Order: sequence, then structure tokens, then C-alpha cells
Amino acid sequence: MANCSYCDSFILFGGQTDTSGRYCNADCQQAGNLLALSQQIPREQIDQIIRDVHQGSCPRCQGRGPVDVHKAHQVWSAVVLTSWASKPAMSCKSCAVKRQIGATLLSGIVGWWGLPWGLVMTPVQILRNVVGMFGGPAPSVPSPLLERIVRIQVAADAWTAAHEAQQSPPPLPT
Repeated sequence: MANCSYCDSFILFGGQTDTSGRYCNADCQQAGNLLALSQQIPREQIDQIIRDVHQGSCPRCQGRGPVDVHKAHQVWSAVVLTSWASKPAMSCKSCAVKRQIGATLLSGIVGWWGLPWGLVMTPVQILRNVVGMFGGPAPSVPSPLLERIVRIQVAADAWTAAHEAQQSPPPLPT
């Protein structure tokens, strides 16, 4: 029994293991390998890119930043089936609040209809959205989650660029 080296999810059975750690699935393994690859990029270069993304335009509305990763939490239920999720997205605070309001409304309408988890998780997810609307990442500094996402994207871009000259990129290192 272990936790995923990338997303920290609990791994009960299975998973994928390589020299860099144990992962819950292939997506986390690839992201973990890209995160490890990003450590080879000079810290000053990564920090500048993170600052540029944080202070740049919102990818959703093209409005002014700061841009960070905000989560919208939702739940839906149907009698004995309940599904809940927390969906992160990179955006400005205004776009994040709109997504959180939408997730709150969706949860308020279709979240209650499952027993027992719909009745339990609907208020939890609604409360998480309300906390996110009035809180969220500090606007003055990039969050660790934004840094992680930018690092992975920069590493993926660098890996792709380095291997495009070879006509067909080999698989990521494992």
C-alpha cells in the first residue's frame, strides 16, 4: 500500500512503478517523469516563466491576471449512484468564481438525489465552492499547484522540441 508519487492518491492495488516512483496510472507516471525532467531546466528560467504565467492574461477570458489554478467542486446523484469531483483550471479569479457558481448550482440541483452519498457530499462540495469563491490562492504569489503545472508544461515542450529534430519522438523516460 502506497501513495502515488505524483498526485499523492492512495494506491490499494496495481499502479505503475519505475525508477522515479510508484504511480496510480500511466497519466500520473508521465506527469511525474516530466516533473522530474523539469528539474534539469535552470531554476531562474522556470521562475521567470511561472511569473509570466501568473501575471499574464487569463487563458479563458483574456483579461488581466493574476492567473492561478482554481478548483470548482461538483456532485451529481441518481438514487444509488453519486459522483463528485474537484476540477482544477487555470484562470483569473473572476473566471474561477463563475465556474464555482456554476458547479454550486449544478450540485444544488442534481447533487441531493443519491442515498446516502448525495446527501453527504452535496453540502461538502457546495461549501468547498463557497470557500473557494471567497478565498483561493493568494493573488500576490503563484500557488504550488500553478508551479507544478507550469513545470510539467515547460518540460513537455522542451522534450518535444528536443526530439522533433529526430522525426519521431521516443517514449518518455521511465
